Amino acid sequence: MPADVIPARIDAQRYEALVDRALEANFNFLRVWGGGIYEHDYFYDLCDARGILVWQEFVFACAKYPVTDEKFLADVKREATYQVRRLAHHPSLIAWCGNNEMEQGAWEWGYEHGQAFPDYALFHLVLPRLLQAEDPGRYYQPSSPFSPAGASPTSDTTGDQHPWSIGFQNNGFYGYRTMVCRFPSEGGILGPAALPTVKACVETGARRPGSFAWELHDNGIASWGDGQPYPDVMLEHWLGKSLKKMTFEDYVYWGGVVQGEGLGEYIRNFRRRMFDSAAAIFWMYNDCWPVTRSWTIVDYYLRRTPAFWPVRRAMAQCIVVVVRQGDTVKIYGVNDGPTCRGSLRYGLLALAGEYPLDRTQNVTLPSNTSIVLAEFSARQWDKLGQTTHVGFALLRDEAGREIARDRLMPAPFKDMGWPRARLQVRLRQGQAIFSSRSFVWRVCLDLDGEKPWPDNFFDVFPGVPTVLSWSPQLGKPRVLHIGNDLVRGRQDNSGG
Repeated sequence: MPADVIPARIDAQRYEALVDRALEANFNFLRVWGGGIYEHDYFYDLCDARGILVWQEFVFACAKYPVTDEKFLADVKREATYQVRRLAHHPSLIAWCGNNEMEQGAWEWGYEHGQAFPDYALFHLVLPRLLQAEDPGRYYQPSSPFSPAGASPTSDTTGDQHPWSIGFQNNGFYGYRTMVCRFPSEGGILGPAALPTVKACVETGARRPGSFAWELHDNGIASWGDGQPYPDVMLEHWLGKSLKKMTFEDYVYWGGVVQGEGLGEYIRNFRRRMFDSAAAIFWMYNDCWPVTRSWTIVDYYLRRTPAFWPVRRAMAQCIVVVVRQGDTVKIYGVNDGPTCRGSLRYGLLALAGEYPLDRTQNVTLPSNTSIVLAEFSARQWDKLGQTTHVGFALLRDEAGREIARDRLMPAPFKDMGWPRARLQVRLRQGQAIFSSRSFVWRVCLDLDGEKPWPDNFFDVFPGVPTVLSWSPQLGKPRVLHIGNDLVRGRQDNSGG
């Protein structure tokens, strides 16, 4: 997404902040959307220097263009030639793409039903020939999503995919767990901007969801369809909470929890399917305008949204993923770095604090792979209760340092039996240590999104401290919210 809806305002510092924030989120790939702009040279220079791969679309998206007009087509050729010559030398540029979703539109959205793809010649003949002359070594595909050999652009098994069967009016993002896509390049979940950004969008007297100022800065897709906006329904589905009865701070916390959980499901699912799935690219990274609700993890003011932190953990070089497949629970290890050796602790934990199934084994996770590290029968889980227990995995290196953790919840969050939690926090030798006798869900230290916290919106396992490196500049850790308060909060904040 362009860094500003007014491109003249985009300066070097803004590009630097966005590319560096992408690295902070553990990204290695940015897709430059066809509905945006060709970015300034400095953006591509930064990606070259920082090691970020770039997928560049020609600036066509979600529409039909007058390609039978010879003057228009001549302008397109001149513009495309200029842009290819300008950008082809960048090592970060790995792919050209003709457009966003126009081929899918020709198949599915009523663009010239029963006729040939109206823009076929431009994207299947004109641009490929131009690239063959100007940048012959670079990969090109005519559209995104796209499938070769005449297959539907939305085929899950070839080409790239925009898996929007979840994320618009289907709130059930646990469905990502069984989704197989060859190269998912767009999909997402709506959520809030950082708290100061939401407040900046709405004047003091109108700071309530649904006010005129709120609607003016809301995401337009939120109002698609009939009846209640689907993101509001999503909050009720997952949390049993009404947006209309939330404060702005409650909305940013709880909306961020839901978006972070959804994006985490998306990323972990596709990453653990390496290489049946070869990407985990979501919509979208950044905003071009201040909003109350968006798809992003970095808002217009370059603040980290609440979903930034779960996404960063899911995008880490080495992760573990807990998956239920029929009557078996499997622990996947995913490693994009050097071979990793250490220990894996896994099993079932009760939210109240016990570990009815608790196993530990030494593991080796080879480089550039996803493998099943361990598994166990799900029958004990079924007997114990799926609203009071979760599957868990904790990976440590050979020195005992935590590398990654994961937990699998089988039910919507509103149906989980959250215990009241007593979270202890202490500082020791440059570390902040968070501990509890019970499971603590989504510990929130900050809603402003401006400071480089070591982590945020994280879980604490029973009897297993979460240890964060802590700079004195961050001050004393202060817990603002925990997800375990959902039960109490739902009693106070339901209805509407």
